Amino acid sequence: MRPTSHPQPGALRLSFSTGALYHLPLRAVFSLFREAGLDGVELVEGPEVALRGPSYVLRLSREYALPVFSVHPPVVPYPGMRNVGRTLRRLVSLAQGVECDLVVLHTPKIVSTEHPRWKAFVQALQEHSTPAVRVSLENAGFFRPSDRDFVLHDLHALSAFVRLHDLPVTFDTAHAGTSPYPLLESLALLDGRIVNVHFSDLVDRRIIPDWRPLHTFLLHHQMPGRGVLPLVEVLRVLRHSGYCGPVTLEISPTALRAWSVAHVRSGLAEAVRFVRQAEAATSSV
Repeated sequence: MRPTSHPQPGALRLSFSTGALYHLPLRAVFSLFREAGLDGVELVEGPEVALRGPSYVLRLSREYALPVFSVHPPVVPYPGMRNVGRTLRRLVSLAQGVECDLVVLHTPKIVSTEHPRWKAFVQALQEHSTPAVRVSLENAGFFRPSDRDFVLHDLHALSAFVRLHDLPVTFDTAHAGTSPYPLLESLALLDGRIVNVHFSDLVDRRIIPDWRPLHTFLLHHQMPGRGVLPLVEVLRVLRHSGYCGPVTLEISPTALRAWSVAHVRSGLAEAVRFVRQAEAATSSV
């Protein structure tokens, strides 16, 4: 039987990505998440998951009463990840093993639908997305002007694609904040398709060197309320639209100050408090 959590009636289900805490044992991560009052987990495939297997994760999930709401690809690339069929097959198998019905997949960095990798991507989606385990496409972040050339980076193109292929979406607020469209417009473009929300803030400052990974750690995926995004309004729109999927706090380890368990504990509490207070403020608006 899948473990259950007990959020308040009508409350958003709060999840947290394990990707920020790769360096901690999974048991410690589940314990911290339970202590913070989270309702579930987004499981990022990582070394310990690969080593111990899904049965160990499922044991932790049941022990801490934290269901795995979604399964996410590794945050550190490994050889073979460009083979989307193989990657997706492994993620779906992992999801089945932890009794999860949702996989998150990034859109490919491809500029033409004639490219062989595009055809492999579409074929993999058709073969591995099922009613039992849905594959949700995550909207991409923009790091360089040339990123706009990728087929599915544009949110209008992504919206058309997921509607054509009847696919759900994982909506990332920080990624959407870097797109050419205002955040709430981006949210509206994907209305009706969103089944998971990656929730974090975005800061607007220049960093040197201008290196893509530094953007992820220092600009994107920041603590909610510490950046420029209208996240309270996002939560208001979600609540009033009847959204019932998880809100997954996907915060960078730098923003979470993950080198210290004490900082992690206080960061988790702050992020959960932000969402719950915003919920309360918007519930009657």
